[in-house]
Amino acid sequence: MNAAQREKFPSNVFVPVSVMRVVHYSSRAFHDAMQIYQAEFPADSRLSLAKIRTLLKTGQYQLFISQRRREVIGFALVWISRHLAFVHLDYIAVRQDQKGQGIGTALYRWLTTHLQELRPRASLLTLEVDDELVPFYRRSGTQILHKTPYLFPGRFGPLPMHLMVYDRQHRKTLTRTFVQGIIRALYCNLHYRPANDPLLCSFLSHVPLSVQLV
Repeated sequence: MNAAQREKFPSNVFVPVSVMRVVHYSSRAFHDAMQIYQAEFPADSRLSLAKIRTLLKTGQYQLFISQRRREVIGFALVWISRHLAFVHLDYIAVRQDQKGQGIGTALYRWLTTHLQELRPRASLLTLEVDDELVPFYRRSGTQILHKTPYLFPGRFGPLPMHLMVYDRQHRKTLTRTFVQGIIRALYCNLHYRPANDPLLCSFLSHVPLSVQLV
């Protein structure tokens, strides 16, 4: 953006943030989003850019960005489940110099509002979340699957995390079978682990018969 363009937006004027899907994976928007991705996530919890491009080309993985003044200031990567009716938020982040302005919250709530446009009949948005980010998602009505153990299959070893859900139906419980189906889908279809993966099997049987959303 040149100086003349910047002068159109004085610093004391609010400039709205827009959300759009990125479908060109050699574009400046993709590049800028991936810069945020690499800056905000440690190596043991992120995918290679080549892997992200491969996933995006399937259409089952999708990239959304937050923009202000045509600058990418945040992004979200979501995975669309084909068999069970849910959407998974794989990554979301805001550019370092734009934090603290509600941009991440707005992007997250945009995803929850447009859930059924991403996946018809979907009522759940799922997330793999570490302890420090739980309060952030709780503020937007997202809940933990109570007493449901979950290990994120990181590149350098498993990482204990919370499995959280945003439920448009506002249910108080989910069945064990449904939750186990979600976990299997994440492991086998997103993380490309086999159905008999020892890590998956180590905790899948410990899912309660009735899983409370708390």
